[in-house]
Amino acid sequence: ARRRATGKMASPTRALWLRLRNMPVLRMLQLEEAIFRTDTRSWFITNTWDAPPTSAGPERDAAHAAAQSVVLGISGKPAEMLNLEEVLKAGVPVIKRFSGGGTIISDADTLFATFICAADDEPQVPPYPDPILDWTSSVYDAALHGCGATNFAVRANDYCFATEEGDFKFGGNAQSISGKRWLHHTSLLWDYEPARMGLLRMPKRQPAYRAQRSHGSFVRGLSQTLPSRDAFCASLAAAAGATWELTPVELE
Repeated sequence: ARRRATGKMASPTRALWLRLRNMPVLRMLQLEEAIFRTDTRSWFITNTWDAPPTSAGPERDAAHAAAQSVVLGISGKPAEMLNLEEVLKAGVPVIKRFSGGGTIISDADTLFATFICAADDEPQVPPYPDPILDWTSSVYDAALHGCGATNFAVRANDYCFATEEGDFKFGGNAQSISGKRWLHHTSLLWDYEPARMGLLRMPKRQPAYRAQRSHGSFVRGLSQTLPSRDAFCASLAAAAGATWELTPVELE
């Protein structure tokens, strides 16, 4: 709990919770940027897709095709990060977000969550990358504990599961900071199609924990650890709601 300078307990930050469903990634990122740049309040934004069929086939392929995209950070260079011929052949849209972070491939098994913090709403969190990452990590740690997972770890700027086999990434983060106001965006893999990882090049710069592993060898979807997608989404909402006082809102 936070304390004010007087030593009294501070009331929790009030934030608006915008729950998006099946919103294309480009539209979602445009909305996040508009809110970050033009609104002064704190927000928690989630975007989930209807779970695709579990069995392989045309319906599963169609569900992923409707949701898939490649997203680069603001400084990402497509020629360095992507196998461009394969991307063009697959017809996957390529998007550059307004925040930092690495390159991801998203589809219907990707979940998104974003915290936008108003100036001075979290005075104990300096508006710099590491303190923001520490703060958001505590929310995800609580969410995962709520689902029975106790091996959450932060490696470099990634959310991972620490195992005896090594550390496996399930979440990537991107941030944008403007004065005292900040945004922290997380892409969470519930599951992924290994073949799609072939669209990505091996990055020249990579965190030490990756140990030159291929994308398919260092990424592990949440589905391999957690009981259900809905249970995780509910646990994340509960963890965020225990940190901020959330008021649900809808797009007009």
